[in-house]
Amino acid sequence: MKGFPVCLMVLTCTLVQAQTSRYDSLWNDPAVEKRIQDGIETNRKGDFTLELVDSRGKPIRNATVEIRQRKHAFQFGANIFMLNGFPTEAENRRYEATFMSLFNTACVPFYWKTLEPEPGNVRFAANSTPIYRRPPPDPVLAFTRHNQLTAKGHTLVWAHPKHGTPDWLPTDTAAVKQLITKRIREIAGRYGTRINTWDVVNEVLHDFPTLPMPREYALFAFLEAQRYFPADTRLFINEVTGESWQNYHKEYSPYYLLIENLRAKGARIGGIGLQFHFFSEQLHEDVANGKAMRPAGLFQALDLYGRFGLPLHVSEITIPTLPNNADGLERQARMARHFYRLWFSHPAVEAIIWWNVVDGTAVAGEDKWNGGLVNRDFSPKPAYTVLNELINHEWKTNLTLRQQDAAPVTFRGFHGEYLLKITTGGRTVEKRVNLVKGPSHHVKVIL
Repeated sequence: MKGFPVCLMVLTCTLVQAQTSRYDSLWNDPAVEKRIQDGIETNRKGDFTLELVDSRGKPIRNATVEIRQRKHAFQFGANIFMLNGFPTEAENRRYEATFMSLFNTACVPFYWKTLEPEPGNVRFAANSTPIYRRPPPDPVLAFTRHNQLTAKGHTLVWAHPKHGTPDWLPTDTAAVKQLITKRIREIAGRYGTRINTWDVVNEVLHDFPTLPMPREYALFAFLEAQRYFPADTRLFINEVTGESWQNYHKEYSPYYLLIENLRAKGARIGGIGLQFHFFSEQLHEDVANGKAMRPAGLFQALDLYGRFGLPLHVSEITIPTLPNNADGLERQARMARHFYRLWFSHPAVEAIIWWNVVDGTAVAGEDKWNGGLVNRDFSPKPAYTVLNELINHEWKTNLTLRQQDAAPVTFRGFHGEYLLKITTGGRTVEKRVNLVKGPSHHVKVIL
């Protein structure tokens, strides 16, 4: 009996090692790694040519050019639901700094239930009554504009009685239809020129039979959004896929058929959201054991939805810390690295959006997963360190090149915004350029 705990400990370690080995073998497969590496190189980078000229158009000679990438073209984001939502100003500032250290995209809350808690009482302005995890849009957009973050509105219509629809919603579906129109018209009028990307509907496949929603409300919401928002607005559909992502790689999956149906009836869907929440211990164990969320299945799903020719967003990510100890922290980080590299490599994926940045700030019932990137005291978890290394180092281009006489300066780098420091003739000039994916990678820089 004295030896039993030791035997049990040895068995547990052996099982963990076996799980890790099976999991790593999937991601270390040479074919998987090649597709990821080739995808990143092909889809996220380009060969750029900088032609350096003076104000008269004459070539600059023998310049030294420091090339520093400041911002990604790819969208790395998170929800920004906790902006100004912590008890102290010091914590609020740390949240802002943490957010901006990784992300260039912010998912802004527009949930009907909390944006309009009473009929006609719409919480747009900064002085609105505070609601936890639901900051008013005006101060959020002031923050995103000041810090050059891309805002994504989430969501116009979500038929969910606990989180999405207000308690005062009438039972008459004709009246609900009129209220949907009123809501979309008001939001479009106030924010249509300030936010270009919106989740029009959310989780349509999760049905609540007792909720009085109009027939084909998802189609109606798209048609009304098309009516009131500017023509260049990108209207997304967003759906739960995380726990059954591997079931979404077939043409006859419910989500695929829903998108086809809406498009056939006139919905101008401009993008597709695929959620990635691990809200199940069993799912998490299956992933860790190499039984679920395998790279081949993930690629299949992205390939399938990529056929629509629309940008894909991995729109909501919760990877738990399970178990909540050193092993769980390491596991969360390892999964985050593998998934981000795969998503980043795929040509159809435009954005990757982590959900809750800080542990202890998820919606009630989801905090137990500890799916943040930092602890409640804002100290970084290993997953934060992994993503910081990818986003801010491995996937950013920083070079110093010496021009050969008057020849153009050429380099290969990631798409995004760059700061150039050009030194010639004893003086240094700074220029900002945006190097994006496209047919032309030739940029004339006038000093």
